[in-house]
This record gives sequence, structure tokens and C-alpha cells, in this order.
Amino acid sequence: MSTPAPRVPAEWLALPPVRPDNGLVDPRRVRLTEQKVFCKSAPSDVYRALSTPLGRERFWAGSAPESGGVIAFALADGRTANCAIERAVQDELFQLEYFGRRIAFALTPGDAGGTDVTLSSDDDSPELVSLLLRLKAAVDFGVDLRNHDEHRTAGYLDS
Repeated sequence: MSTPAPRVPAEWLALPPVRPDNGLVDPRRVRLTEQKVFCKSAPSDVYRALSTPLGRERFWAGSAPESGGVIAFALADGRTANCAIERAVQDELFQLEYFGRRIAFALTPGDAGGTDVTLSSDDDSPELVSLLLRLKAAVDFGVDLRNHDEHRTAGYLDS
């Protein structure tokens, strides 16, 4: 059975592909994945968690300050990277280059409140599913699901 062609957001086609080796990759050949969660929180609360250093540090990174449109991520497993924000639309979209992959959080208001969050990526890492669930826990319940154990990072979804 053939796999259907991936859907590529139009705005991604206009951007250069992101790869650690700076090699050129045809974005139409990149297989996009989408993961979704529903947050009971408003789009403004979800966007704030993604777009501010304090918000990111509540669920995502040990530190994530931003300067000049670049986030300096320091993760629990010791990885660090300067990640460029590619597009940010208040309460609607937060897209960035993240450790050699492109990720985008699309926020859609729910019909009866809340926010549908769709995380699109050119990589299907389980880390991204964990990231979405940690985001939901932080914005909806004020809970940090990370284990905060420096000896349990690599291979742990709660690091």
C-alpha cells in the first residue's frame, strides 16, 4: 500500500530547509508529521508558554533565553543549541528551527474555549510527543512532568 504524499504547509516551501549539515533538501520530499493535543487553556496562555523564556522553562528546557529572534536552549540531557524563531504570530503560530529540524506549533481556538495545538515537524521523534504532553500539563494544570534527574535524561521521555 502506498503512503500518501505529505502535506507541506505553504509557508515552509518558501523557507530554506533546516539541516545540521546545511545541505540542500527538497522540502517536498520531507515527510512531515503532525501531533495534536487539546488544551483547556486559551490560545494566549499556550502561546505565552511557547514564546517566552519563563514559559519554555516551565515545561521544555532548563533555560531558554531569547535574543534577536534566537532562543538559546539548554536541555536536561546536556544538549544546547541556538534555535532561530522562523515565524511567530501572536496566539496562532510559533515556528522555529530546533536542533536541526523545523517544528511549528499551530494554535486554533476551540469551539467552546480552549486550544487545539498541532505540532508539525519534519522529524517524527518521540521527543516531540513528550514535548506536547509536557506543554499541556504545564498550561492546563501547572504541572512539570520532567523528572529533573540528571542521571535519567537520554532515552527518557520525561527528561
